[in-house]
Amino acid sequence: MNTLLTTAPVARPALASLLRWQEPLASRIRFRHALPGMVANRLLNVELGLYLLAELVPMAPPQSLPDLLNGQGYIYRQRPIWSPRQHRALSQARILLAPYLDRSAWFKALDKYANLSPELRAFTLNGNLRTDISSYLLRERVGLFSRALA
Repeated sequence: MNTLLTTAPVARPALASLLRWQEPLASRIRFRHALPGMVANRLLNVELGLYLLAELVPMAPPQSLPDLLNGQGYIYRQRPIWSPRQHRALSQARILLAPYLDRSAWFKALDKYANLSPELRAFTLNGNLRTDISSYLLRERVGLFSRALA
């Protein structure tokens, strides 16, 4: 066999390791609200994307996450000067939110997020943290997101 024609195996993180940052909160949400399948995980992924936007480019619309993750588009080019912590957050988000590098996947996820019950969502549909929910819920989610992107 010609070794020049073979490709080296690509190391891909297992799905379980990509979702580990969400636990035990994802399980609590899933059981508390009787959610099917991976709905709680998708909820937290979308909210992690919205949190990232709020941290790095607060005035950006939610639809601009793929541009930010891909390092392209107007939002990325017009970003402010970031601290090393913010650069690390973007690098970590590119790993955790890899499916949302694809614009259509992000838009579908945003649509599904919009169709969830408002009591589940910590963000408004325009990407701002909701102020009409409990401070415990906000602290819990924001703490989870900041740890995931650290």
